[in-house]
Amino acid sequence: MVTLMRVYIKILIIVVTLATTRIALNEGGKDIPNQGLPQLPKVSLYSNESPFKQLIPEDAKLDPDSDIMMQSMLEAYEKGGFYIAREGWTVAVYFADSNTPRYDVELTAPWAPAKVLKNVPIPDDAVPDSKEGHMSIIDRDSGCEYDFWLSKKENGRWSAAWANAISIDGDGVYPYGYSCRGSGFALLAGVIWPRELKLKRIDHALIFSYPFPKAGGPVEPATESDGNSYREDAIPEGARLQLDPELDLDSLNLTPYEMTIARALQEYGMILGDNGGSGIELEAAIKTVDEEKCPYGEVLPQTDIVYLRNIPIEHFRVLELPPQTSPEKKIVPNACSEWEY
Repeated sequence: MVTLMRVYIKILIIVVTLATTRIALNEGGKDIPNQGLPQLPKVSLYSNESPFKQLIPEDAKLDPDSDIMMQSMLEAYEKGGFYIAREGWTVAVYFADSNTPRYDVELTAPWAPAKVLKNVPIPDDAVPDSKEGHMSIIDRDSGCEYDFWLSKKENGRWSAAWANAISIDGDGVYPYGYSCRGSGFALLAGVIWPRELKLKRIDHALIFSYPFPKAGGPVEPATESDGNSYREDAIPEGARLQLDPELDLDSLNLTPYEMTIARALQEYGMILGDNGGSGIELEAAIKTVDEEKCPYGEVLPQTDIVYLRNIPIEHFRVLELPPQTSPEKKIVPNACSEWEY
């Protein structure tokens, strides 16, 4: 049910954005003065063992069907372009600590394997994304990330279709699925942060979605999949794509933010993590309630989506894929989660 609902929603709206209201990561698309960018909290997400932190080896092998699978990428590009989601369909991100109010969050999806995620810190000013109710909360004292889908607060009580929790010191992957993504990745894994663009350096793979994720299960490192395409050229969730490392980026007339992203796509690549609408979408953590304090300042265009028109999709390739699997799904208890079944 969650798969069909996500696909239906994302086909209707092209913009799927991960964003944050309190994240401390300033960006650097354009060269801009230091004034006007707020000093927001900072946090380091995930361990060096995370699949998103792995540099692509110089001798990385291409998948034998890379050229075939790239046909579906080119079709997606022709239909919707290559872009960063900025607004709408966001994941609102908040920080918490030991003084933050705690709630037992009711889980309402009919397939949910638990009834309540207990003792979750949720700030008083927390407001989920208005579209899909996505929200992430980082507890800086415990090092826990709480992810939510279709969350809301009514009459002083919080509920969500689904929620889960993971340590920000781990690898950013729910080991047996039940994430708030289609692929088992933590909501904040692979997003673009303002500070990274500000510093012109992204040291991790990017998360992306597109319209044709392959049916039949994920490939590692993904642990679940909402892929439903039976096309010959469909790409499975968990696949890593790389921008040709031999491509001369200086010859492409890239904007500063495109250059930063393109360099990351050569060094770390991008990992398919969700079933999306038309187009190829990267995600940026950028939501703020007060636009005058937007952590991006002037470094990205102030539009709902930011097109990456100068990064050539035809120069991507699919790296060698492990076999698709049909992994068992189950809740894995950890120090961050307390459940009522």
